[in-house]
Amino acid sequence: MPFVIYIFSLCAFALGLTEFLVIGLVSAISKDLNSSIEAVGMTVTAYAVGATIGAPFLTAITSNWQRKTVMITTMSVFSLGSLAATLSSSVTMMLVSRFIAGLAHGLFLAVAATAATQMVIPEKRGSAVAYVFAGLTLALAFGVPIGTYLGSIISWQLSFMSVTVCGLIGLVGLIFFMPKSAEHSGEAPTAPFKALMHIFNPILLLGALITVLGYTGAFTLYTYIAPLLFDITKVSIQTASYMMLIYGVCAAIGNILGGKLSDTLGVDKAVILIMLLLTIALVCINFYGVSMIVMCVLIGAMGAISYAAVPAMQSRIISIAHTYVPSAVPVASGLNIAGFNSGIALGSLLGGVIISTLGIQYLAIGGAIISFIGLAIIFLLSFSKKYRSHA
Repeated sequence: MPFVIYIFSLCAFALGLTEFLVIGLVSAISKDLNSSIEAVGMTVTAYAVGATIGAPFLTAITSNWQRKTVMITTMSVFSLGSLAATLSSSVTMMLVSRFIAGLAHGLFLAVAATAATQMVIPEKRGSAVAYVFAGLTLALAFGVPIGTYLGSIISWQLSFMSVTVCGLIGLVGLIFFMPKSAEHSGEAPTAPFKALMHIFNPILLLGALITVLGYTGAFTLYTYIAPLLFDITKVSIQTASYMMLIYGVCAAIGNILGGKLSDTLGVDKAVILIMLLLTIALVCINFYGVSMIVMCVLIGAMGAISYAAVPAMQSRIISIAHTYVPSAVPVASGLNIAGFNSGIALGSLLGGVIISTLGIQYLAIGGAIISFIGLAIIFLLSFSKKYRSHA
């Protein structure tokens, strides 16, 4: 892989750390800021909403910028937003700062994923995307569990400050190692207005819908995994940290497997398999959530499945764009990043509603219903002659 792809992965590590660190510290932050768990959970939503807006719309608006300029700008904004979140004295301040950081998150990953696929041969696009997103899964595997543990025994602000440091390191790496010559990889820049119109292309929207449903299902549960482990599985915060470490390690493995699956099976079959496994895992968590041993296995499975979905789903929509809307590849990438983060936002909202109305024990089955809907849709799309002829 080109060396700059590893720099993208380093930046993605910082992005993943700030997006998911709050999940493991929901209880600690809510106590420190005198807020409810649901209110702190909304900071996950705020970040995801920022990424949802930033990915397609800012990607379109900056479509004729140099990619190096876009990446340096986004990492600068991200680092400032992360610092503001660290210094937050209220949930409101954290909501605003995380929304700003989320805007940068969506734009950066959309551009990085597109650039990575254009630096390798078509047969390696799935693996290239997996390398970019490996930073997110490494953040889950090591950053989030360590940050959760340190945040629980020392201070959640200390954990958040580590995000800012990682962001600045990634920024320096981009300044020195991102080549200007890679800005468009031979593609002519698209005018911003024309690029904005691609956001509403029904083919690309259908592709992103699968991502939205898959991640809504997964994050209906995962946003509130810490309180679920405390209330249902009855584990300590230290044990919960170890279980999240299992999730993260398996996510890192799943990320690589997702890229291999896409290259081997094809993107449609890979995504169908992943959505099926996600639905099964959520149903099993609903029935076996009281067992710590079984939950260790199922949480590991959730991590592997959820992050095998990232390169598979990202490669799928980029492949669709390359085939049917070649001028919209960067916007397609942005739409799918928006799809991931829309799913995270909707999942955290749905999870909060389920907790407040039905109870935390219904999170998994609620997520399973959403992921099954996504599975049904992609199955129909993949085997519909109409879809194949007009997609």
